[in-house]
Formats: sequence, C-alpha cells, structure tokens
Amino acid sequence: MSQVTFSFFLKSKKNNKNQSPIVLTISMNGKRTQHYTGLWINPKRWNSNAKTIRGNDDESKTLNDTLISLVSHGRRITNELLISGQPFNSHIIKQKIKHGLVKSIGVVEGFELFVVRMDKLVGTKYARPTLVKYTNTKERVKEFIKHYTQRGDIFLYELNSQFMEDFDLWLRKKYNVSHNTVYKTYQRFTRYIRYEMSLGNIQHYPFPNYEIRMEYKQGHYLTYDEILLLEKFEIENQKLTQVKHLFLFSIYCGLSYVDLYNLKDDNLIIDNNGTYWLKTYRQKSRSRVSVPLLTKAINSLNILRSGQFPIPKGKLLPVNSNSHLNIEIKSICGLSGIKNSHLVTWHSSRRSLSSLMMEKNIPLQVLQKVLSHKSLHTSIQFYTHTDDEMVCKAMKELDSKLK
Repeated sequence: MSQVTFSFFLKSKKNNKNQSPIVLTISMNGKRTQHYTGLWINPKRWNSNAKTIRGNDDESKTLNDTLISLVSHGRRITNELLISGQPFNSHIIKQKIKHGLVKSIGVVEGFELFVVRMDKLVGTKYARPTLVKYTNTKERVKEFIKHYTQRGDIFLYELNSQFMEDFDLWLRKKYNVSHNTVYKTYQRFTRYIRYEMSLGNIQHYPFPNYEIRMEYKQGHYLTYDEILLLEKFEIENQKLTQVKHLFLFSIYCGLSYVDLYNLKDDNLIIDNNGTYWLKTYRQKSRSRVSVPLLTKAINSLNILRSGQFPIPKGKLLPVNSNSHLNIEIKSICGLSGIKNSHLVTWHSSRRSLSSLMMEKNIPLQVLQKVLSHKSLHTSIQFYTHTDDEMVCKAMKELDSKLK
C-alpha cells in the first residue's frame, strides 16, 4: 500500500473579493484528486512553500488550524479504511472527507432496526405474517453468526460470498430445510442488505458469487371429479361439515384462508341484476378482489350462514383458527375417496379453481383477475395446471382441425 499524502495549494481563479480558493490535494498510488476546502484568501497571504497562511493574527491562526484539522481528518479516514479491509483510493478518501465516514454497523444490529421499522408499518405496508418471517430470518442470521464467528455480531463490511455459502449449508444441515426455504431466507436477508446499501452503510453487494434460484413445483389441486366427490360426501359431524363448505367456498371463489377469514358483511355485494359479488382486498398484496360468485359458491355460503354455525360479529363467514384446518381437510378428503388426500392443503382450493378455469378454456387475463394477481406472470407460472387428460383433449382437437 503506497503512502497517502495530503497537500494544499492555492487555485488561480479569484472571486469578486480578489480571493482564491485553498484546495486539498489527495495523492495515492500515483493518482491524485482535489477537494475544495471552502476557504478563500488573498493570494498575497499564501505561503506556497510552507502551504500555510502568512500572519500571526487570530484569523490567520484559525485558518491554519482548520487546514491542520483537515489533514488530520483525512489521515483518520485513511486509517479507518485500512482497518476495515475495504479497498479504497484517493477518490474514496475525498468522498469520506466530504460526506463523513460510514458508521460501522453490525449485521444483527442493523437487521433488528430493520425489523423494528417494519413492525411500525404493519397494517399499512406490511402484513403481520410478513413481519414474523423477517423476524425468523433475523434470528437465523444471528444464530449463524454466533456459530460461524464465535462473536455476537459482525460488521456489514465483513459479509462476503463465502459467508452466504456457509449460511446456506448451515441452514440445510441444522434445520433440514428445503431448497426453496433457503431461497426465501436469502431473499429476505438480501432485502435487508439492499436497504443498508441504500443508506450508504455498505458500499457494494456482498454476495456477488453466490447463486440460488427458486425451484418451481406444480402445487397440488383437486380435479373437478374430486371436487364432486367432496360435494356429495355427507358428514354427520357439524364441525367437519363447516370445514367442508368453507373449503368448497374457497374453491369456487379463489380466496386464500387469510382473505376468507378477513371477509366482513359489507364485502358481500348484490348488484341490480341479483348477482352476488365479493369485493375486498387481499391481505398479502393489497390487490383488489372483485369476484362474482358461482352458484356452487352461493350454495356453500347459504349453508355457512344458515345459523348452524356461530359467526363472529361483523364477519361474513364462520371461519375459525387455521391451526387444525389443514389436518381436518385432509381427513375429509380422505374419507370422501379422494386419492392422495395427504397432499391437500387449504391452498389447494385456490389452485383447484385455476385448474377448473384452465380446463374450461377461460382466458388467462380473467384467471389473473379472479385470483387477484398483480402480474399475469404469477398466474401463468404457479396456477396454470395442465394434466395429461387436458393435453390429450387439446391435441385431439388440434388433430381434428388439421384434418
């Protein structure tokens, strides 16, 4: 590392008071840059050999002290950059002199502040489940740093691609998580990192050589024949009857569990033509939901609102906690004769509607609207299910047309 030197000179240009600016030259590795100090003096008062201002008066002493302080500040910045291990040059030193040193922030320290800020925005910008996921990611990072470095925290500038590679491996071994869970953890962690970059607390993206991509899998859904099996299945247990019709209602209107839970009386609209509509907003994306109800959805709605099941005040439907719903719907599907019932989750209802719409050749733009996706890409990538029977039918139609 070549020595960094600081020197002053007087610029030849003058202002209307016949004063010239004092400029600081920063030299390193044969390259120089200049920084205007903001100080102006009459050229006659400048000692070009000593690089100081002539005179023993208070003003001259104050100006000379300022020049000494600037050099001291530049050297202090140089030492800080050396200790940090970050590469730098004369231009970076100049920027630090102008804008100040970036505060050395710990990864966990900054992440905790990021989560606190997110908590304040719950209900306006973020949903509560999103906060929980980021909090869990923060705790995983904190636990790994302690394991990885034997320290309570490390500085942001210490992060690198190897850190992320080791974090990836540790997550898989320690918690036996899937590839996509690692991807989601990385996604949330790097969102926090990019936030720190936007604040200037880290100078560059720390994981340039680490790569991970989401593995896209076709989610589980019910065929129409399986849905009919569920519809016809009679259950004596009132609790399971309630779960069955909530699930059928979800299938025929495409709502997720949390959006079903959030439905209120005023979200059900009947227009002048007697058409039933659900009008609300999705909790996850705040996308607008505006769906006319199918006859089958209305049938389940009427059963759920018949007085058999207690409905909380102001709510549209008798939706209880999600803690046992997935277990209960698997059991109901199994008893009704649906194959692979162990794969059924509440989200299968949403995917089942998209499968029905695809089978009946409903345009993708309508599918996107019904599922309230902001992007058509999401609808195509995750919700356009085509099974062998649908492919066979389509190819036979094509064959007929070609003949």
